[in-house]
Amino acid sequence: MTVKIVSDSSCNVPESYQKSLGIVQVPAWVNFADGTSLRNGIDISDAEFYRRLQTEKRLPTTAQPTPANFIDIIHSFDPADEVVLACVSSKMSGTYNSALQAQAALPERSISLYDTLSASMGGAWQIIVGAEAAQQGEDARAVLQAMESTRARIHTYFTIDTLKYLAASGRAPTLQAMVGNLLDIKPTMRIQDGTLALVGKVRGRKRSKRELLDLVAGEVGDKPVRLAVVNANIADEAAEMAESARERLDVRELLVVELGPVLGALTGPGTLALSAMVQE
Repeated sequence: MTVKIVSDSSCNVPESYQKSLGIVQVPAWVNFADGTSLRNGIDISDAEFYRRLQTEKRLPTTAQPTPANFIDIIHSFDPADEVVLACVSSKMSGTYNSALQAQAALPERSISLYDTLSASMGGAWQIIVGAEAAQQGEDARAVLQAMESTRARIHTYFTIDTLKYLAASGRAPTLQAMVGNLLDIKPTMRIQDGTLALVGKVRGRKRSKRELLDLVAGEVGDKPVRLAVVNANIADEAAEMAESARERLDVRELLVVELGPVLGALTGPGTLALSAMVQE
């Protein structure tokens, strides 16, 4: 008997970790105005998504994986396997509910649900730690405990280049988006208790990036961290941030990750995030 860990693509688990730890990622859906529905990371690449995002007349919408999507994956495992379904925050998405329905549809299987109460690498770090425990032979209960103990040690902050996409999603008033863009105001946000929280607003892109690093440094101090620099189609800026973070923090592992289409559609190109997991 082994533990199989399944996540959804909004948790942004890097492909290298999917392969090395056997994490299975269920894709969310991206829906374009022409009627096409594409699976994140399967039918459409990140690069193609961001190209289309900036050229489409109508912004795409996104949809969580369906219960059937989870069920199909579970059916591919050995019936004796324990399954852990780890999802993007239930306060941000209906994905957890889809996983809950999949669990209810398969009462004969050993399926545990886990709400990361985060998104992108904030959730991925928890899943990675759980998968590392599973690889060491731990059972599902111990895997869940490992993930739970990790959550409080993760600090995820991000800055966005424009409020346009949040405004279009209904997450920010349109007037606020217009004023913010006019004044070149760049908000800094964090993922806190499963939701997005505004923590600061500065003028100018350079200042917003400095504040981003300052906030994370203030959280972790001189403690060793595993760090992810997450970016939406700004690889050069992500590389610069990675170099600055190495100089400022005690970084034991550094990942540079492209923000997937579902979250990219919400925050837009130019989003830059730092997700630090403090080592025990």
